[in-house]
Amino acid sequence: MAVRPFGPCDSGNVMEDRTHRLVEANAGTKGSPTTIVGRLGSPTDSDRQMAKTAHTLNSKPWLIALALCVVGASSHLLPHPAGMSTVGAIGMLAAAYLPRHLVPLPVLVSVATVDIIIGTYGIASMALVYIAHLASAAGVVPLLARVRVLRIGGAAVVSAVIFYLISNAAPMTAGYYPNTVTGWITCYAAGLPFLLRGIAANLIFGTVAFASVRGLLFILERWVPLPNR
Repeated sequence: MAVRPFGPCDSGNVMEDRTHRLVEANAGTKGSPTTIVGRLGSPTDSDRQMAKTAHTLNSKPWLIALALCVVGASSHLLPHPAGMSTVGAIGMLAAAYLPRHLVPLPVLVSVATVDIIIGTYGIASMALVYIAHLASAAGVVPLLARVRVLRIGGAAVVSAVIFYLISNAAPMTAGYYPNTVTGWITCYAAGLPFLLRGIAANLIFGTVAFASVRGLLFILERWVPLPNR
């Protein structure tokens, strides 16, 4: 599995250049950390520790997925205004740092936990909401192939728009609006405030989430590569 370096959002940061050179490395063999063979000379103790941490995370993406599940479910259970959930931000983190086959897991766990505890609703409406959440996370995977400020902002908007387009069909399936052109227009027009809330939630919670991850990694190591797809 390839390794994606997680760096600061400023693409001009000197640290980014250092790391891109450091991670011009051969993947470590099973049971041994990645070998740092950058153009900076002999690896330092810090570089060796970085490589060891990278190898551990790279070989165990389930640990990251589990952490996102716990954070996603617990944060989604907290009281919040309608349309201002943390699920979009969890989906963005999953899209950025998990292999493709694990991206849906934190999103499903976050949404399903709340439905199990609080209660379910119409099957058709639930299916559309779940599909909308999953599509939102999958839709931002290309954008978050590299974590940058503009990409995070773009992913926040794209995720919210995808969720709006799919989930807003739920009121139609529930019979709240007539199945006519006017009914569909009225339904989606009524959902515009929730679209704006979704964008705001993704921007706010997404910024907090990515900044928190960056801060934690800075504490562990000044530069820690994370698993890629």
